[in-house]
Parts: sequence; structure tokens; C-alpha cells
Amino acid sequence: MEYFENRERAESFGEVAQDYDVFRPKYPSALVTAIMQAAAVGTGSRTDASLPSTGDRTSGAPRILDVGSGTGILASQLRSAGAEILAVEPDPAMAAIAQAKGLDVEVSAFENWDPQGRTFDLVSFGQSFHWLDPLAALPKVRTVLRPGGILALAWNDIESISELKTRLDAVIARFHADGRTASLGSRASRGTEASQEARAGSGTAESTREVEPVEHPALTKLQDAGFTPNETTFVEDLHYSKHDWLSMVFTYSAQLTMDPVKRAVMREEMSAEIPDDGLDARNEALLVLAGA
Repeated sequence: MEYFENRERAESFGEVAQDYDVFRPKYPSALVTAIMQAAAVGTGSRTDASLPSTGDRTSGAPRILDVGSGTGILASQLRSAGAEILAVEPDPAMAAIAQAKGLDVEVSAFENWDPQGRTFDLVSFGQSFHWLDPLAALPKVRTVLRPGGILALAWNDIESISELKTRLDAVIARFHADGRTASLGSRASRGTEASQEARAGSGTAESTREVEPVEHPALTKLQDAGFTPNETTFVEDLHYSKHDWLSMVFTYSAQLTMDPVKRAVMREEMSAEIPDDGLDARNEALLVLAGA
């Protein structure tokens, strides 16, 4: 089953909207810079009439449509970097948090959203592209991109490192015998079950890199729709307290859709494995930039 076909998981985030905003990570600054650079290419060729004013327009600022914006994590970073943002988010609870940040948010599923003739220099999906049917979403993206516009797909993919990863993976495997992963990012979305198991059992970040890279499935979908994609990975080393790590992990749909009792037990077992001073982790954030 494709992720977008599992509507229970796709629509599970609103119940933890506040935790999602607090504990889900921001994107690496270098990734945000790369999106802004892509959005800035050729912005002078489009007309000012292509997007009605949102009231805080900065002349010449790249115009970005952020789809499946959630609580506005990526959108806020792009706005701070100088972009003019319009966000589209289907969940009212998630959208309300983004709106409280001062973001211009239209509450709608992207498939049903009316662009009203507006076009954009770039369309971004932060941790959201896998929740949309590409056969419906990509043609619509093309209609709202100005000539020369860019599509940007971003995922954070954070995993613990060292031998602790093996122990935490074992806990996850006991509670997700159906093969669901605790998170969903660039590595978790790739390749065959065998290649995912090789990554999960690697134990260290160094040995993870020895696994032959597997092309992200989004690349094939983009190519089939006539886009020209390129992917870049941005690596950052992080440290999490025990509370923050568990709080992040339990904002992912694999956990949100568990039986509540099993979810609580899983959290207790993971907590028992994590040292009191927290854990080290690595984010291998993926950015796919695609020209139409």
C-alpha cells in the first residue's frame, strides 16, 4: 500500500498538532538555503500579477506555495529566509498553529484547493509529498508553477547512532511486526524491504553508508510526470534529551495509529533503553529539486 492510500495514517496528525510543532525538527539551514536559491532563479521573469498580495509582500521575494504545510515548520523557515509564503494544509488543528505564526494558510486538501489563477516560483512539500497521490498532485503542481518554476520535496530523516540504534530498532520491530517504520524520511521511504532491513541493522552511521544507495521512489514518480529531479542530502549531527526524542518519535503516524495501550508500552520500553543524558542522532535530510 502506498502511504497516500492509508488515510488513517495520513489524517492522524491533528490530534497531536501541538506536540508535532514543538518536537518535529526544523530543516537544516543549508537545505533551506538551497530551496531559496532554487526559488530565486528567474523570479524577475514573472509578473507581479501572478500572485495577489498577502499584505506583507516583499518586492522581488520568491513566491512559494508550501503544500501539506502542517504547523508551518518549513514554511516559517522559508519566510524567515525572505520568501513570500502561501501555505495549504488540510487539517484545521495543524493549520491553526501555522496561522498563529502569522502564516497565510488556506485550509484545504491540495487535490481540492483552488489556486484562483495564482502561480508561484516554487512549490514545496516538507515531509508531506508521500501523503498525496502523485498522479493527481503532480499535474496540479505543474499548473501553479510559473515557467521555469521549481518543485522542492524535503524530508528530515533522523536516526539515533551507535549501538543504541540497534536496541531501539529491536523495540520498534516488536511493536511494528507489519514492517512499519517509526519515522518516514529519505531512508525509510527507499527501496526494497531487504535494503531497509540492512540499514536498520547496520548499528552505526558509518556502516549505514556502506549500504549501496537506493534511489528514492519519488524520483521515478517525478520523471514519469515529466519533471527533471535531482537529490541532495544534508547531514547534521544532533543530540536529544530522552523526553524530546520520545516526544518526536510519537508524533509519527506509525505510532499515532497504534492501539493506545500498546503505544504506551512501546514508549516505556524505548525509554528504558535511552540513557538519562539522552542520545546522539544524525539527520540525513533529503532535498529533491525538480524542474518542470
